[in-house]
Amino acid sequence: MIPEHAHARPGVLASLAAFLFLALLAWLALRDDGAPAPQPLPRDAPAARFSAGRALEQLETIAQAPRPIASDANRRAREHIVDRLRALGYAPQVQRAVVQKNYVDYNANYETIVGVVHNVLVRVPGSAGGSERQRRPALLLAVHYDSECTTLGAARDAMPVAAALEMLRALRSGAPPANDLLVLFADGERAGSLGMQAFVEQHPWAREVSLALRFDGGGSGGPLILYNTRGANSAAIDGWRRAVPDVRGSSLMHEIHQLAPGALRIGALDRLQVPVLQFANTGLPLDRAGERDTVARLQPATLQHMGSAMLRLARHFGQAPLDPRSGGGQVYFELPFGATVHYSSALVWPLAFFSCLLLGGVSRLAWQRAGMRYTPFLQAAFVVPALAVVLGIGAWQLWMQAPALHRAWNPDAPRHALAYLLGVCALAAALYLVAQRWLQRHTGATAAALAALGALVLVLLLASWLAPSASYLAAWPLLASLACLAALHTDRVTAWPPAARLALLVLGVAPAVMLVPPALRDSFLVLSPQRMNVPVAMLALLLGVSTLLLAAHARRYVARALLLCGLGGLALAGSADDVHEAPAARINQLVYYKDMPSWDAYWLKPAGPLDPWERTLFANLTQPHYFVNVFGWSQPKQWYAWAPRQGLAFPFIRVLRNGKAPDRHADFTLASKNRAPEIRLDVINARAIRATMNGLTLLDKEAKTLKIVVYGMEDATLHFRVDVLSDPIFGVKIEEVVPGLPENLLPPRPAGGVPLIPLSGTSIAADMLWFY
Repeated sequence: MIPEHAHARPGVLASLAAFLFLALLAWLALRDDGAPAPQPLPRDAPAARFSAGRALEQLETIAQAPRPIASDANRRAREHIVDRLRALGYAPQVQRAVVQKNYVDYNANYETIVGVVHNVLVRVPGSAGGSERQRRPALLLAVHYDSECTTLGAARDAMPVAAALEMLRALRSGAPPANDLLVLFADGERAGSLGMQAFVEQHPWAREVSLALRFDGGGSGGPLILYNTRGANSAAIDGWRRAVPDVRGSSLMHEIHQLAPGALRIGALDRLQVPVLQFANTGLPLDRAGERDTVARLQPATLQHMGSAMLRLARHFGQAPLDPRSGGGQVYFELPFGATVHYSSALVWPLAFFSCLLLGGVSRLAWQRAGMRYTPFLQAAFVVPALAVVLGIGAWQLWMQAPALHRAWNPDAPRHALAYLLGVCALAAALYLVAQRWLQRHTGATAAALAALGALVLVLLLASWLAPSASYLAAWPLLASLACLAALHTDRVTAWPPAARLALLVLGVAPAVMLVPPALRDSFLVLSPQRMNVPVAMLALLLGVSTLLLAAHARRYVARALLLCGLGGLALAGSADDVHEAPAARINQLVYYKDMPSWDAYWLKPAGPLDPWERTLFANLTQPHYFVNVFGWSQPKQWYAWAPRQGLAFPFIRVLRNGKAPDRHADFTLASKNRAPEIRLDVINARAIRATMNGLTLLDKEAKTLKIVVYGMEDATLHFRVDVLSDPIFGVKIEEVVPGLPENLLPPRPAGGVPLIPLSGTSIAADMLWFY
């Protein structure tokens, strides 16, 4: 333990000043240190400035309907982009490419995707001429214009496209960049990043890229952030901070976002083997189906921020020498007053090992100089991790057992959600403080502190292995607190007056106070209350490095004040009004299904409530049922009714050969009279060992199940051959998928109802081939 004369308490004023200083430090860390939200500029803004008003015109044109790959709406959006680029004086080119992507899970279930993509590319020649231009490769700016089939994709997909078009317009009003600027409007992103893969693998410009910037929309509002990096080097991170100091970001938040549903990915750009920076906004989160992703919901300030940042990044990196070397990644985070710290990921393990050595040195010093025994340390080492687990389980149970608190969670108005977070954290801190004071009485302050720091060192080792970009959150608070604890055991520091030792403790806790609260708040807003285990884990880190300060210097009124704050925060969260945002348009979940084996057509809809219009379609049923005649028992219950057969043509298939054992295979051709944008094939009741399409190898190893998805083949004749293992009776199910419904076969919707997102229904023409 620490010598007795080192335990003299400072005065009440000194303790109060210490806690007020740490509170001020936390407030500085929590406040937004970037520029305020930009005001959207109108259509008549100066030509050299980015204007959200002008960009909105492009966005409204692009986001009129869902734009899945190979659809008519996708083609119209592409034509608009090309026309706009030509009107701006550029010479765009359209890259048409066939791309293949294979997926396999741990159970040998294979999915093969083959798609025809149409990328739009434009090159802005740099001013550096001759050999200098050859030494300064190009900057790539990448967006995508396709969307999923159920959403307008205004923010998620169309906003970066509109921003890029307006950025290119503004770029012509200034001096040309020294480096070449390549802008990629990719297709097929929602089908597996097919367009960006086509550019990386097949386009000659890809070999010139030295730095790639990707822009995505993660919500309908909020500021732009540096969302993710891949292979980023120091020059790329420095350029980001110089060009757009108002764009925040930390390597930790990438790891947090990956825990949330619908996380954004860098996609095929990571194959460029150059630094890649991905920027996105994440405010006003979108629902999974995309119903709320509309132009009306989009905040113009977000479009202004994205576009102006895009323009500044293009101008900065367009003039700067680019370093194409792909590093192992960068750890980066922000401090108060806009300062940013970044270093190579290669330093993650040295920092972790140094923390282990420092913990060992402090422990030895405590054993030798303070006379600490093993038994109290072992007791504390068991209690401290158990306490952290109890806090996490308690936070989760609070959410599960108090449904009244659920009203606080409204992503569009997070004030009550933050009150809920404050309440949970205050209650957890009060419980931790009481437990630590009890533990200190039984084991001593030093044993309790070493046990907490030892547990956090293990956390740091795990983070360095599993999530190195997030390791800084534990590394720097640990190093500071360990150094502080080591100093407290030196003769010089133990002779200091109590107020001076308290100041040293405050300095040891300061890095945690600066780093943890912003991460706690941001992770909570991303993961929502259901994942309170992550914010509470961060709180446990803050409390763990503050153990000696809290246990030795906190008066009883601190725990009581925290308890009152916690109850007040929960009361405020529970008083929130229920907020239900009515969508401007609803997804049409109807499916027109034309089935060759039954020689009939049907209206289908997933189980769920019906509106009055849908009730007229499914008047034959009072509740959903299994549609055994068509789908057997494999599909869930659904609404179904017979429909006219003239909506689609059946798939046009010719069986060429039904190979027998030992050369067991199916050989057939398929041509879509519907010019279907998407065709799905499933091999049933057999293990495929090889599959080809028009000579292209789709599978060359044994698969438990095989699914083939083909995009954009229009009415081309496709020759498939599927070889299977053994000699089974097997089938190939074929579905041609067309966006939208045959509207002429549907009764008109009543006026005044919630409109449906255009083309969000689906039409399917299906057939089943059996090979005996």
